[in-house]
Amino acid sequence: MYYHGSSVKGLKTLLPYLSDHKQPYIYFATNPVVAVFYMIHIVERPYNWFTYGFSESGIPTYTEYYPNAMADVYSGKTGYLYECSKVDNIQNPTNINCAYVCETPMLIDKCTVFKNIYENFLEYEKQGKLIIQRYETLSLKKLSFINKVVQSEITDNNLKSNPNVDYSLFLKKHFPETWNNTK
Repeated sequence: MYYHGSSVKGLKTLLPYLSDHKQPYIYFATNPVVAVFYMIHIVERPYNWFTYGFSESGIPTYTEYYPNAMADVYSGKTGYLYECSKVDNIQNPTNINCAYVCETPMLIDKCTVFKNIYENFLEYEKQGKLIIQRYETLSLKKLSFINKVVQSEITDNNLKSNPNVDYSLFLKKHFPETWNNTK
């Protein structure tokens, strides 16, 4: 089964759109937890903010890069998990182990509504399908890594020259010290 997370209600067919990879794709995940991450885009495109990875055993792991980040992003938000059983011409340009794309419209077999995405994530955590690394439990080494990631996002995306774009405002709000100390 292939899953596609969206904030758009009532879709019957998934259509390719111009992606971050400069190609018109439909994004899918074979792991439904990963697809649910993509129901919400906290910053406007062309930027993305997804702080997940995978444990050594392959379990999706969400790391809170600031206090209560997961609740901030997902609490009270509604999303739609679309399922497609047959996907043609599948590719994996992202190198994420369960993420795939296709370039042709796909009929949707089923849709599950998530009325509060954050609550669904807490349930996934209880079921052992998701690991949530809460900010207050992170080591100094991990916090240093996060600081470097944020600095890189600021410089690589030239955000200091565009302080009023959505992504700049997001990073300034949640990482003010890093924002102010990045050239």
